[in-house]
Amino acid sequence: MKKIITSTLASGFGMWVVAGLWHNLVLPNINPKIHAEHDGIFIGLIAYILLALVMSYLYPFYAQKKKGVTVGLIFGAIIGFLWVFPHGLAIAGTHHTSIMYEIKNGVYHLVEQGIGGIIIALIYGRNSA
Repeated sequence: MKKIITSTLASGFGMWVVAGLWHNLVLPNINPKIHAEHDGIFIGLIAYILLALVMSYLYPFYAQKKKGVTVGLIFGAIIGFLWVFPHGLAIAGTHHTSIMYEIKNGVYHLVEQGIGGIIIALIYGRNSA
């Protein structure tokens, strides 16, 4: 239980920070028309904590006897794809938004949740209880 709580809080906060850096520092330099909205910043944190809770719960089932940051990265990337891409395609189909944007967004989430998976793997990899 301690590892689930620790990995949930650490990976949730880590993914939230990565998202903040991406949306506030990187994207505006790529496309000046894009700007981050800060009205729901703590709702975003809660969303990442909930995602991290699901990831922290599922990680031991995925990892089984495998260990290491590569396992965490792959696990997180799979979660990132499943969390974002199908919904994005549905939105693109129903609201006529860009499918290319959804593909780019999906790739970004492979990285973002991959980082969360690495954090979880590092915490689960410890020999402490």
